[in-house]
Amino acid sequence: MARSRFAMIVAALALTSSVAVALTVAPHWSGTIAGKNGAKITGSAMMMATADGAGTDVMITLKGETASVTRPWHVHAGSCMKSAGVLGGARSYTLITVDDKGNGSSKATLAIAVPDTGSFHVNIHESPANMSNIVACGDLTTGK
Repeated sequence: MARSRFAMIVAALALTSSVAVALTVAPHWSGTIAGKNGAKITGSAMMMATADGAGTDVMITLKGETASVTRPWHVHAGSCMKSAGVLGGARSYTLITVDDKGNGSSKATLAIAVPDTGSFHVNIHESPANMSNIVACGDLTTGK
């Protein structure tokens, strides 16, 4: 009888611990990137908590890009249709460097917690000299 009571307590603690872990998992965001105005750029982006949970890591990959270009990029509030300010400050984002096969990637670490609500998207700009021309964009959705 004591053993079965002990087993029930252990099982209850394990279940409680699993629920607590599930409730504390930070949200993550992801999306598909598509070229604009006829550009054949495709790619993906993901936004999730840093390993220590204090910040946000954002990763982006592109395919079908112009070989050997560099592209500024940022996560913005809003959507590709209605953009708002840059999330975490523009200086947090390193340029995407595209290789000779048209593939590129970059990562940014933002000094803010992963947002759990709102709407966000990724803009890929033509160049540091022409930030107003967006060559690709992708809306992010949460997978809480």
